[in-house]
Amino acid sequence: MKIFNIRDRLSSLVKQTTQVGIGFLVMLLLTGGRPSAFVVNSTACLSIVFVAYIEARRQALGKK
Repeated sequence: MKIFNIRDRLSSLVKQTTQVGIGFLVMLLLTGGRPSAFVVNSTACLSIVFVAYIEARRQALGKK
């Protein structure tokens, strides 16, 4: 692996982790710190879909 590829992957990981963390923080703020199980599960599922979409798009753009 080239150093630039590793740096890009790490940068992407940090960016996605920050975005997902902010999403959970917003969810907690909107629910007053007492979210239901449904809200937590929905947020987790949306986070997984978000990360999968971003990674698929990043890999597709990288292959062009």
